[in-house]
Formats: sequence, structure tokens, C-alpha cells
Amino acid sequence: MPFDHEKSRLEARLLGLLSQALQDRNRDAIVSSLLALADLYLSGDLCQKAEEYFQRILEDPTMHLARPDERARALIGLAVVALRRGQLAAASEVLERAALQGAANAGLGLEIRRRRCELDLHGGRYREVVDAMESALGTQNPERLGDLRVDLMLLEGRARRLMGRNRQALRLLERALELALASGYEAGAAGARSELGRLHTSVGKFKSAHEHLSAALSGDEGVGSQLRLNVDRRRLAFLLLQTGRWSEAEALLQQSYQSSRDLGHLECRLASQLVLANLQRLRGRLDDAQDLALDAMEAARAAGFVRRHVQGVFCLAQISHDRGQGREALETLREAEALYGRLAPESDMMLELHATIGRTQDLLGQTGEAFERLTQAQNLARETGNEYARQVVNGYLGDHFRRRGEEEKAAELLTRSARELGALGAKYDVARARLWLAELLGGARMARSLEDRHREVKLARSNAFEARRLFELMGAAPRLAECDEVEAALRPKNPAAKPK
Repeated sequence: MPFDHEKSRLEARLLGLLSQALQDRNRDAIVSSLLALADLYLSGDLCQKAEEYFQRILEDPTMHLARPDERARALIGLAVVALRRGQLAAASEVLERAALQGAANAGLGLEIRRRRCELDLHGGRYREVVDAMESALGTQNPERLGDLRVDLMLLEGRARRLMGRNRQALRLLERALELALASGYEAGAAGARSELGRLHTSVGKFKSAHEHLSAALSGDEGVGSQLRLNVDRRRLAFLLLQTGRWSEAEALLQQSYQSSRDLGHLECRLASQLVLANLQRLRGRLDDAQDLALDAMEAARAAGFVRRHVQGVFCLAQISHDRGQGREALETLREAEALYGRLAPESDMMLELHATIGRTQDLLGQTGEAFERLTQAQNLARETGNEYARQVVNGYLGDHFRRRGEEEKAAELLTRSARELGALGAKYDVARARLWLAELLGGARMARSLEDRHREVKLARSNAFEARRLFELMGAAPRLAECDEVEAALRPKNPAAKPK
């Protein structure tokens, strides 16, 4: 985004100071002005200009007297630029150089450790991030850390969430928010709200997630960070996708995707692209979804963004599943499991993989293996406090038992899933559970009397009607076709002839 009035005034003042320092040949003033300008441009997501000024400190012949700590600061800035561009190997190499230059400065050492942890997050090394942040927070004086304390807590909280340690992440992120609000650290408060919003979305606390993400977006605008705006627009879009507001989600995703692309922020662009791919899949536009997912997967793999790579593979597997290509889907899902299982075996990603593998095995008639996988997903959801995933898997298990002919057990699970997901506000998942329940009741043999059977059919039609209503609101074309089939089966076989 363009600089606001305050940042534009600061830029003009710093450029004036730099010009005067160059005239006076004042080394200290030159270097401090260059660093301040570079940091200002980086805060405004102007990576090319930031890179230019950081490089001047390192390469300009007149700057050969720059002190090691000043050179280290410039190198850290260049590492951040490389990270945003998706150049992870280059960022790592520059941080190594920064560590050599800033070895005597404890504050710079902490900043270098923080940036290395950001690299580790992208590489799926979550345990290493938790250990590093725990060590830094446990050994440093909180007052000396200042606002950096909040930043380190946010990194640890994000790492714990990505490991599936949701309860630990929640406590840490809530504490970070308290500290940021108490100290007036606006960027830290916005970051904490963003992380809390993302965590609450994962576990199904959609109302509080919306409150946190809306507040984070307001905070992002206050600090003037387009990068943060793009992240939080995507996170809010993902929440809206879960709650059935697909048109609003798509608008936010397109904004995040296009802006990230324009700014050259690779990871943010890929993340938005993958959510867009999933939205297209849900709408039945499978070719478009495949193009988006395949492009994002390949770019993430080349850059080293492990989680985005796995998300791309997972999305491609879901597309195969939706096409009825069970064997292809299962092969791709096992590829994703092999990539991610050793990194975060208790994560939400692995929970989704277990559940989708189970669904795919059901599609292939591998009922025993399917039940084991779905049970594994259910246990993991319970252990990690993920109520949303637990009820989604209840629906999967209900459909699993329907396929096996265990109608009463299936009806109980599908009814519970639809009820609890409805309380959470997960419209798509509610509609799907209701559709499966309508299909079950339509062909069930549970009734002990004709009256009971009439009651079952009436309930089946009610569920099919509600499923259709929700799917129409979202624009879920494939599910609407399924509704047609279920409703056709529920029509009377021999309707009374109309009087002539």
C-alpha cells in the first residue's frame, strides 16, 4: 500500500538527513540514515527499495567503515527480503553472514534467532522453533526483550498450533495479546489477534475467530502493512469458507492473491492460491482447482515451503477423490502423509489426511482400513481439542456405517454431526451431513411399522430440503446434483393418478 501521511513525512525527513550527512561526510549519520530508510521501506513492504538501501551499507565504497553490528543489521534486513521473495536458501546464507558480523551483540543475536525460526517454520521444523523460543524467553530478561518478547511468543504459539498443540498455543497467544495491549505494541496486538483468529478457526470457535480477525485487519491498517493485510484477509476468507460465505471469501482471497503477487511475497501468494483452489473444488470446478493447486504445489516444493507443498498435494488428492478416482487419490494422500507425518504427527494437517484417507478407502470398499483411519482421526481431534474436526469425522463415520448397512449407528452419528456442526456454524459440513442422513433414511430398513416408515421418509425429505437450501446459498454445484438424486429417490414410486 502507498505510504500514509506519517510515513511519507518520515521518508522525506530521512532523505534530507541522508543528503546532509553525505555532504558533511559524516559516517555515523550516513549509516544510521540508510538503515532507517531501509527499515522504513521494509515496514511498508517495498522490498526492492529496502534491498537497495541495505546493499548500500554493505557495498558502497564510502561505507567500508560500517561497524560489524551495522553490517549485521543490513544483512538481517536482506534476509527478510529474501524470505518474502521465497528465496529460503539465500535467506539462510545471509543470516549466517549476519551471525558472524553481529556475534558480539546479544540483541542482534536474538533477532537473527527469530528470523532463523521463521525459516524453520517454512521448513516444517516446528519442534526446533518451540525449543529455540522457549530458550530465548526463558533466559532473557523480559524488560530487556521489550516488544520482541511478544514477537517471540507469537512464533512459538504458531509453531505449537502447527504441531497440533492447540491448548498450549492458545494460552501462549492469549498471554502475548495481553502483553501487547498493556505495552501499546499495536503491531504485536494485531499479530496476536491474527494468530488467535487462525487457531479458533481451526478448532471451530468461529464467532471468536471472526472477532479476532476483524480486529487484526483494523490493526494492520493502523500500522500500514500490506503483507499483514494480505495474511489476515486470507485467514478471514478461510473462516468465511468454513461458515458458508463463499462469495465474500472469494473476494478477499482475490485481493490477497493479487496483492501478494504484485509485492512479490511468494509464500503469501501460494497460501491464498491454495485456498482458492479448494474453493473452486467445492464449487465443482475441478479443472480450475487442479491448475491452481498444481501450480502452487510445484512452486512451494521448489522454494522449500514444506507445509504449502503438502497442502498442494492434499488438494490434488481431494480433487482425485471428488472425481471418483480412488486409487489415484489414495496414492497422492500417502505421498502427503510421508512428507508430513514425521514433522507434525498430531497436527490438523495429519488429522485431515487420516480422515481423507479413510474416506478414500471407503470409496474403494476397504471398510476395515477405512474404519481404522477414521477412528485415528477422531482420536486425534479429541486429543487436540478440535471440536470442529471431531464433528466432521463423526459425519464421515456415519456415512461409513451407512455403507456397511449399520443404519442405527449411522443415523445416530449423522444426526449428532449435523446438530453440533450447526451449533458451530459450519454450513457446508452441516449440509453434507444432512444430505447423507437423507440418503440413509430414504433407503433405511429400521422402521418397525408403516407409521415409522412414513416418519423416516418425512425426516429424510426434511433433511434433503435443508441440505439443498444450504448448498444453493453457497453455490456447491456437485452437492446440488447429489440432492437431485436423493430427492428423486424419495418421491413416491406410484403417485396417485390425477383425476381426468
